[in-house]
Amino acid sequence: MDSIPQRRHRDLATLTWMFSQVPSRPWPSSRQHVEFDMASVAGWLPATVPGNVRSDLLTAGLIPDPLLSDGLESSRWTEGVDWWYRTQLPLDMQPGDRAFLEFDGIDYLSAIFVDGQQIGLHQGMFSRQIVELPSNLCERSSVQLAVRIWGSDSLPEYSTNLWQSAWARIAAKAQDSFPPFDDRLASLKAPMHSGWDFAPRLRTMGIWDLCRLVICRGVYLADLQVEAEPVAPITDPGPARLQLSLTLNSDSARIVQAEIVIAPSDDTSNILERFTLDLQVPAGSSRHQREVLLPSARLWQPWDRGQPCLYQVSIVLREAAVEGSEKSQVLDRVGVRVGVRRIQRELTGDGAPWNVVVNGHTLFLRGANWVPVDSLQGRSGLQNYGPLLQLAREAGLNFLRVWGGGGREKKLFYDLCDEMGFLVWQEFPIACVFLDHLPRDRAYLEVLRQETAGIVRALRNHPSLFLWCGGNEFSPLRNRPAIRTMAEVVATEDPERPFISASPSMGDSHNWNVWHGLAPLAAYRGEHAAFVSEFGLQAVPHIDSLRRFLPAMQLWPPGTGWERHKADLDKLTRYAQWFRDSDSRDAPADEALESFVRASQRCQAAGLQVMVEHVRRRKGQTGGLALWQWNEPWPAISWSVIDYFGQAKRAYDVLARIMQPVLVSLLFPLKPVKRGDQLTSEIWLVNDRLTELAGCRLEVFLDEKLVHEQACSVGANRASPVGKMSIAMPSTAGELRVALWQGNRRLAENVYDLRHVDGGTAPATATILRQGVDWLLR
Repeated sequence: MDSIPQRRHRDLATLTWMFSQVPSRPWPSSRQHVEFDMASVAGWLPATVPGNVRSDLLTAGLIPDPLLSDGLESSRWTEGVDWWYRTQLPLDMQPGDRAFLEFDGIDYLSAIFVDGQQIGLHQGMFSRQIVELPSNLCERSSVQLAVRIWGSDSLPEYSTNLWQSAWARIAAKAQDSFPPFDDRLASLKAPMHSGWDFAPRLRTMGIWDLCRLVICRGVYLADLQVEAEPVAPITDPGPARLQLSLTLNSDSARIVQAEIVIAPSDDTSNILERFTLDLQVPAGSSRHQREVLLPSARLWQPWDRGQPCLYQVSIVLREAAVEGSEKSQVLDRVGVRVGVRRIQRELTGDGAPWNVVVNGHTLFLRGANWVPVDSLQGRSGLQNYGPLLQLAREAGLNFLRVWGGGGREKKLFYDLCDEMGFLVWQEFPIACVFLDHLPRDRAYLEVLRQETAGIVRALRNHPSLFLWCGGNEFSPLRNRPAIRTMAEVVATEDPERPFISASPSMGDSHNWNVWHGLAPLAAYRGEHAAFVSEFGLQAVPHIDSLRRFLPAMQLWPPGTGWERHKADLDKLTRYAQWFRDSDSRDAPADEALESFVRASQRCQAAGLQVMVEHVRRRKGQTGGLALWQWNEPWPAISWSVIDYFGQAKRAYDVLARIMQPVLVSLLFPLKPVKRGDQLTSEIWLVNDRLTELAGCRLEVFLDEKLVHEQACSVGANRASPVGKMSIAMPSTAGELRVALWQGNRRLAENVYDLRHVDGGTAPATATILRQGVDWLLR
């Protein structure tokens, strides 16, 4: 079969880039001319694209690592100056060719120059910039491409009135972490860059995402959107309907022939279907929609339901055939990868729309919150994404919530989620707006529209993506202009996917009664939300990881070094004390440190186990969960399950047992047990598979002694209690282990540590504070 022509493009990452600083200049208040001040650069240094200023300075040995020790403070100066990046761009163009530069992400204020001529000016981090090279420059063999980036001190400021300024001063006394009407809210930069409870204040600048030069003939294919859904009734394989939307930019009115080629993504030479359409294209920008039918296609399924099958859809644009010629010249071509699937939301038993239905079957979402893998986001790539996603898959997760405080990830992240069969909930870059509200002026809302539209266009072809969300922890009521803007963008750019205003909302819960509310772990069992998208506890990373970012004299006792890396020492101590083997306060430093690390990790693991099993037993009333948090962007003492260096905490092994599609769960009181006590427990089976588990055998061991055995079964895709047991406790009791067998195959296993029990009650002040925060978010 004929091969598919490849697009003429140049990956700009393959070029030799240089960078340097210049004195700061004000960001232009309108789209006015920017002075080309590159001549004032004193000296140039090698740069990496994608990347960012600090990582390039670190490579050059001009700053210490900003993520370690006090390196962050010593590199603050980088935000107070402006930066130039430049390269020599080779052009291989013929008469009639057009050239477009595509930048997927420049952080945050930038201008683009070619041979000293300004061709672009942009505010925003996540929307793609597309600029065409002037025709007079296209005749040259090469041109100088330069990008001017303003330092983060030039970011927009929140314009407050007298009342807002007064309120900010008053409220800041009660809330020091997120001051009201703070300047961080005035831009759509990743909120995390302004500092968070698990990340440093590190306001990056740079060309952080992919960029390329595209050369075409007359017509530029600026965007291709493909919606691929199975035709009812859904079968695998079965017929599928593909809705194509092409955005074209033509230098003149013409008739264009669009050739559509569909092939499996893992074997693009095996062309399944080929269609040809004639398009009447006007001069300038235009949008064209067509529908095609694929007679037989495999479904994209989450990994725990089948194979995430993917197809390559390629569009080749040609001039309408001239009489007498075999084939007309190619104008442009683009390919996207898609999956055929239908994802809907239905009401849970509690009446909220949190049952996610994939290809006709409800799927319980077993997930985690995903945050940026590096505070220097330009450095993120396969070396970060791959191992973290593989660990998530092995632990049984089928879903990730991409948290709004970090914004979107690079394309590679979503490609991997497509391939590995994860579902993705994507938030826009807004987070934690408590005692104030987002800006409501036209300029802010225009940037919000631009950035959210850019995110939607970049991600909407990914089959893994199932939900858009306005952001994290802010009141939809107080931020109606922003909600309205984002909802309009989604309705225009991706109307088939649902949009929710914020998280939490619409029956979704962030349960911080444990940890921030100081409640005991048993309080998790009082959660009855239709979806639980945040809960967790901090845990100290492995000692080897601690030693990589804390000097030896700061390892023990916990102090300023721990706090600088985000440890909440009061809460860590409160929760860890319930899980310590013995009082180690007078022990040698190494022993005391090991004991504390072990206790904090045991507590985190126990807390996640209590909540995960509670929510999974409520399958049907609850649509799923997302623990806080899977990863972290710098070396920290945080809620992460996997630390910055890739080291898993104790909770990972627990999650790898309780997040699999089949769960065996014991429900017993979280209270001390002593010799002679009867430990009474309900036995539950949770089955997320679409086949019944029949003829199973359940075994319960107390310290490796068999104490209970029974036959059991559970229906497809449901959770059910299957019995009770009562055990007389011996003088010592360490561990309960339960295993579920079907013949000689072990379907599930679970372990409960009885040596460490829940303790303490939440102080009334902490409970009242948590209730106040929940009220603010409404």
